[in-house]
Amino acid sequence: MQKKAVIYIDVEDDITAVIGKIKDAKEKIVALVPPKRTGMLQSAVNLRLLARTAENTDKRIVLITSSHALASLAASAKIPVAKTLQSPPRIADTSEKSNSDDDGSEDIIEGGDLPVGDHAGLKDENEEEIIVPEDLENLNIESDTKPKKPAADDKKKSRVKVPDFGSFRKKIALGGVGVVLLILFFVWANVIAPHATVTISAKTSPVNIKTTLSIGDSLSNDATKNTLASITETDKQKQDISFEATGTKDIGTKASGTVVFNNCQDTSSLTISSGTYISTGGVNYIVQSTVVVPGGTSSVPFGPCTVPGQSAPVQVLAENVGDEYNTSAGSQFTVAGFNSNMTATSSDGISGGEKHKATVVSTEDVQKALDQLKQDNTDDAKKKLQAKFDTGVVLIDDSFIANDGTPKLIPGIGEEVKSGQAKMTVEITYSVIGVSKDSLDSYLDSAIGQQLGGDNSKRIYDTGVSSVEFSNFEVASDKDPATIDIAATGQVGLKIDENQVKDQIEGKLAGEVIDTLRKIDGVSDVNVNLSPFWVQTVPGDQNKITIKFKLITND
Repeated sequence: MQKKAVIYIDVEDDITAVIGKIKDAKEKIVALVPPKRTGMLQSAVNLRLLARTAENTDKRIVLITSSHALASLAASAKIPVAKTLQSPPRIADTSEKSNSDDDGSEDIIEGGDLPVGDHAGLKDENEEEIIVPEDLENLNIESDTKPKKPAADDKKKSRVKVPDFGSFRKKIALGGVGVVLLILFFVWANVIAPHATVTISAKTSPVNIKTTLSIGDSLSNDATKNTLASITETDKQKQDISFEATGTKDIGTKASGTVVFNNCQDTSSLTISSGTYISTGGVNYIVQSTVVVPGGTSSVPFGPCTVPGQSAPVQVLAENVGDEYNTSAGSQFTVAGFNSNMTATSSDGISGGEKHKATVVSTEDVQKALDQLKQDNTDDAKKKLQAKFDTGVVLIDDSFIANDGTPKLIPGIGEEVKSGQAKMTVEITYSVIGVSKDSLDSYLDSAIGQQLGGDNSKRIYDTGVSSVEFSNFEVASDKDPATIDIAATGQVGLKIDENQVKDQIEGKLAGEVIDTLRKIDGVSDVNVNLSPFWVQTVPGDQNKITIKFKLITND
């Protein structure tokens, strides 16, 4: 027997692909195994192309199928068919209609029952030779030739169903995954998921804490010293504001001019210093620079001064603004600090003095604008400071402070506001103090513990930290820390040990837990919540038991 090539046709293969596989086959006998349904082989033209390809490549092809329709088409192309790889090939008789040919029986091996795709183009691993009575090449196949009726044993063998191992492996894999998931769910449902929450209503009595604390960033939490560590946050903001000026002032220019000093007071020279006052008509002028006045002389020996010594001209400025400081040419002035023999004369007069009422920036205007600026930005500043604290910090509202720096004014204090509004730019530093909720809770716990006096039969159920009140905050000085009054009400009851409770209730039903715990002194009620819904008993693992206390206060 000659070896054969077995070609498994994929449902996606077209006629070109099948022709290529026939040409590539090394054996002369080629068995084509189609799937159950393939449109490509339902064409007589395609079957004739396969027959022509086999003839041109000197090969013999056999179509493995039990479909009567496909066998009839193959007969028209002179292509022999066989029901199985082991059955003898023959050209189908188109006049025959066998019930067994096209009954769709599952124990007839067709292409759809055989591995396709991964095995396409491979040889049959179980059979290297096509089992026919003799070499297919030498068979004299006629259209009316009928094969010898197979023996009963052969017929029985030909109808043995070949198992689909790929499908079998998938079912095993899916079954394995299902078993693993079932095991995991069982472990989760019975080991991981079960949890019990037991809420104990405990009778308590109040303990009031009211004291004055010293707080500071550098202090520590010490109930014996009444000190508490604090946290200070600051935020600098540069802000601008325009405001109305309400101050009034005489605004104008000062009269000015030059004078010449006349010295008949002394025969030697005298010095008039800058800043010396000279006067006339009840108004004063100020000498702007130092000048030396030569001594006076007499027309007769040892006689009185008749020719005064004269200085160079020197600038003088009126003491204040106003036109009352304007003088005519030749005005005479007395000189402060000298007698009447020292005078000053203005040859051209002093002029240019003028004044008028003007609106100016006052100190009160500046303070009012600062207060308005702080008030307008208080809420925004508090929000920014609050954002700097952790969620576990309690803010002391009374500690909020806004410190302003040196404002820059346009125009300045006392200067005329010509546009009607003045402008101010200032950097304000906002600050607020907070205390850690944990630190405050620790302090209150210690303070309540001091009141209990070491009574081990009592337990602090609530320190009152969630409702603590602050008052009378006083700002820290250079030497002393800030102080504040606090008031809180804690709750104290008989001591119930959580670990002992867990020891007593683990593995019990909800009703048993309630009966057990209600017997404890100080317990008024018990609620048991088991989860998930299928859990009937408290877990044996104490890590899965949560004990909560609901306080029943006795005010």
